[in-house]
Amino acid sequence: MNQVRPSRLLLFASPCLRLCFRSSTVVPCSPLTMLLLVFLSSFLVPLSCFAAARVEGDWIVATGKGNTLETVARDIDNPAILSFDPEAGSAVSARSLKITGELTIGGTATSGSIYRFVNSLEFDVGKCGQARILLAPSSGAGWQSAQSSDEAPRLVIENSRIAAVRTDEGNEACKSEGNVIEAAAGSLILRGANVSGNFVVRVSGSAAVAIEDSIISTSNHIGLCIHGVGAADMRIARLRLLDHRIYGLEVEQAGSPSRHPLTLEDCIIRGGGADLRVYGRTEIVARDCDFDSIRFAGEGGRVRRQWTVAVRTPAAGCRVVAESENGAGMPERIEATGDTSGVARLLLTEYIAGPGGDDYLRRGQNDSTPHRLTVYSADGKTVLGRLGNYRVLARGQEVRIP
Repeated sequence: MNQVRPSRLLLFASPCLRLCFRSSTVVPCSPLTMLLLVFLSSFLVPLSCFAAARVEGDWIVATGKGNTLETVARDIDNPAILSFDPEAGSAVSARSLKITGELTIGGTATSGSIYRFVNSLEFDVGKCGQARILLAPSSGAGWQSAQSSDEAPRLVIENSRIAAVRTDEGNEACKSEGNVIEAAAGSLILRGANVSGNFVVRVSGSAAVAIEDSIISTSNHIGLCIHGVGAADMRIARLRLLDHRIYGLEVEQAGSPSRHPLTLEDCIIRGGGADLRVYGRTEIVARDCDFDSIRFAGEGGRVRRQWTVAVRTPAAGCRVVAESENGAGMPERIEATGDTSGVARLLLTEYIAGPGGDDYLRRGQNDSTPHRLTVYSADGKTVLGRLGNYRVLARGQEVRIP
């Protein structure tokens, strides 16, 4: 049986309150009663603020704040629809999830646990295309409506695993897009998440996305698909997009891409058709990222590929200047100052790819490397060493000058 939460009882705590909530009823109240009403009303919170879950057809709907897999399973109270093992932190769902409030799957990892993940959510829905996790605006709001941060749906998957059972029927259905984690509003946050089982993660519209230290692997379509989202609403770092049949990452950026490019940090991207697909005028800065192929759709898109180079200098405070050698198609000049250990870290561009970029890459017309590295004393007056024709081509590069 579902438990009645104490917060809901506040609305029914006083007969006088019940009467006063009826707009058509006028109830004479003494000054003492009025003071009591004011005091009680200070404790009233809209019901939408409290965690709750219910079944609606093929969906489990999570509303309010503070939902977890455990509270959702307790509210549903039907293991055939959603079962939860509190000891292992694992859940099996026979319905898709719709989130109009907030849901947190997992949390901070605890040391000494025998389980790799804080939570594990596995969908067993019979057909691959039926497994969905959908962030939906609250009732009455459209996909593109401007909701406050308190009202917008929010999904956090932290140190947890999302997967799906692959039945024979499901394998046949998986020839299409397959399972979906979709956010067209609100916030999608993945931290230490592992998503597999033919899931596509799709973000669009007014949604914001933050992904760190996560893996999205093994789909028959695209690993991560971002359409119409501004760079200010995206943070992607240390993401592994592995073994996707079509594309690892597909991006169509909104806003002003040339002023606010999307930055990818320390990512690995793998797709069968192409690792990275860029739509329209999208601009991407890929820092220390591992991918082999880019496909452009439309005109104007650009991908700047950069690598971090650590330059060891004789002393702290030394200044390092990196300049593209003469003849570079996309010349640049970068400066950095050595830290207390005398190490200066520079983000140097290997190339800037655009439509027709494969041809440019073969001819080197969009390269910024090789570079000439010059080390100056802290006051900038003395040249301590130089290194010419230095090519930046991979992560983890380190050089000592002189």
